Amino acid sequence: MPTQPTISVVVPTYNCRPLLVEHLRAMQTWVDLIAEVIVVDSRSTDGTLDLIRSELRHPRLRIIERDRGLYQSWNEGIAATAGDWVYISTAGDTITREQLLHLREVGEALAADVVVSPPRFVHEDGRAHRDLDWPPAQLNRRFGRGRPFVIAPTATLFLAFQNCPKALLGSSASNLYRGTHLRARPFPIEYGVAGDTAWIMRYGQETRLGLTPRVGSTFCIHAKETSLTPEQCVELHQRMLTQEQARLRASDSPISQRLHDFFAAQALPDKTKELWAKKRALWHHPKGRFWNKIRWVGATARYLWHRSRLKFQSRRADRALRAEKHWFTHL
Repeated sequence: MPTQPTISVVVPTYNCRPLLVEHLRAMQTWVDLIAEVIVVDSRSTDGTLDLIRSELRHPRLRIIERDRGLYQSWNEGIAATAGDWVYISTAGDTITREQLLHLREVGEALAADVVVSPPRFVHEDGRAHRDLDWPPAQLNRRFGRGRPFVIAPTATLFLAFQNCPKALLGSSASNLYRGTHLRARPFPIEYGVAGDTAWIMRYGQETRLGLTPRVGSTFCIHAKETSLTPEQCVELHQRMLTQEQARLRASDSPISQRLHDFFAAQALPDKTKELWAKKRALWHHPKGRFWNKIRWVGATARYLWHRSRLKFQSRRADRALRAEKHWFTHL
């Protein structure tokens, strides 16, 4: 009887003990499926590792302690895995046993490099949060026909840039990565918390992206240790687009060059983000509130105009993508 493809799990942690109690309880429902568990802790001081050592049982449990660094920790843990598939179990975010098996089944059936699913959003106390309608849910509506499907690398790269600054991958805790593919392609570390977004932009032209409409995971909305202002978000995303477009330009692939030329000619996404940040800043500015509100009306009108043009552009791009039927394969 042939053996099933193995799954490795990476658990990155840093001072997250309050989130881990329920998290580890959820892991117990599927940890017997897993070939190995790699915990990467960034020298927690709140008892995180004590809780893991007392509650997490697995014959192949390995704990790595290292200095802080979000995606540096992810990459070190991923490099230590040996499984056919890799699941990144971030603190507070859960997945069901059935969903993990479903993701593996879809990945094998579609020969995908990554299988992405939309999560259910919850607060820290488990209460339901409003649906944030991330790209995985949108892509399932736009191209999925109600069943799992895979997107060819050319279309994956196009959609990754088109959706930036939103992450085409959604939450990695709702996804499953093919081990050999992920170990050869570490997460970018130069974009702070936007490494997921940058990963699919950087490696989209090499990645068969699988998607399933089935929901079987949660994404926990919790307070971040640091947060960016709207202006900082715009600066980060513009820097990401500029640098990743430069990588495309340097590529020898003619497809990459075509996509670079297309996106380089598009000023609308950058202008829309710039106006979004400007109207937010005007609304919240502590001084000159009356005149800033007047300016906000003008900035908002320009933002809505550019956003409507961007939506029209996206719909036109969708029609062009659907015309390339060989770019989408459904189960």
